[in-house]
Amino acid sequence: EPIKLSLAATGAAAAAAAAGDGKSSAAARSRPAPLFGDDDDAGPSVSGQQQPKKLSKVEELMQKDLQEKQRRAAAGAASSSGRDAGSRGSRARLDHWLQPGIVVKVMSKALKEQGYYKQKGVVDKVVGKYLAEVCMLGSGDVLRIDQAELETVLPAPGGQVLVVNGAYRGSSGSLLGIDAAKFQAKVQLQGGQ
Repeated sequence: EPIKLSLAATGAAAAAAAAGDGKSSAAARSRPAPLFGDDDDAGPSVSGQQQPKKLSKVEELMQKDLQEKQRRAAAGAASSSGRDAGSRGSRARLDHWLQPGIVVKVMSKALKEQGYYKQKGVVDKVVGKYLAEVCMLGSGDVLRIDQAELETVLPAPGGQVLVVNGAYRGSSGSLLGIDAAKFQAKVQLQGGQ
């Protein structure tokens, strides 16, 4: 038995055409309505609902992380209304995190040819807030590198850590464990915290 298809305009375009608006009816005639809902223009499907764009795993993780940060920020704003700004409870993060004595990894691709890319070193000296003199572990060479070109290195569980940002900045302790899925580490700070 043959299938009957109607090519009549649907929704707002049909209502505008019935109302006699020349512009809307011309626009409706120039753009046919999708019949099977498989158009690539992310328009409404046959059921009239917008099809969500499928996100990659990285985009999903980024979206979850952003939602979690927003949720924590909202909860933090509500709970910190009675706190003293200078107290340990303050979650203030600074834009600089370099500290002498920490182990860092060089992430500057500009230093790849010299063999320093992804190599570890120890921060000997902090110049200003954002520049570090790093003594490379393998060669002993001393490099002056911006913090944007460095990343912190986590020790194995049981190793010594230094908190470089946040409420406990400057506190030292030992690493108990790492939860990579949540981007969190469990640390026992000196002094029992």
